[in-house]
Amino acid sequence: MMIITREIDYAIRILRQLRDGKLKATPEVCQLENLPIHFVYRILKKLDNAGIVDITRGKDGGARLTRDLGEITMYDLVAALGERRYVSACTKPGYDCEYRRDHDGKCGVHDNLTVMQDNLDDMLKGKTIIQIVED
Repeated sequence: MMIITREIDYAIRILRQLRDGKLKATPEVCQLENLPIHFVYRILKKLDNAGIVDITRGKDGGARLTRDLGEITMYDLVAALGERRYVSACTKPGYDCEYRRDHDGKCGVHDNLTVMQDNLDDMLKGKTIIQIVED
């Protein structure tokens, strides 16, 4: 399992190009970041739905950042792209574990994996996009 998928990597690079807040045409972003245009359109749509960018259609269209990259964490970006990952199925909210059910909710494996999941989530929440894209 890869935590940072190609889609997340591309989204970070798209946001790097939009960090100045100016409207940029999608082909320009693709050229500057060496990204395939069909992926960029799909990612921009997800970022637009999450309120991170605003898409303007038409001849003079493009995408513009609508939020400060210093306020968007990696956790936020992963969630916006629908890429939330779990270290184990049992750390996913609502997972019904037969072992824990049979043992009064107790499981050392679950407890340790939950600590790992919490650490991963905290690490993603502790890193903003601006921290990642600034040289």
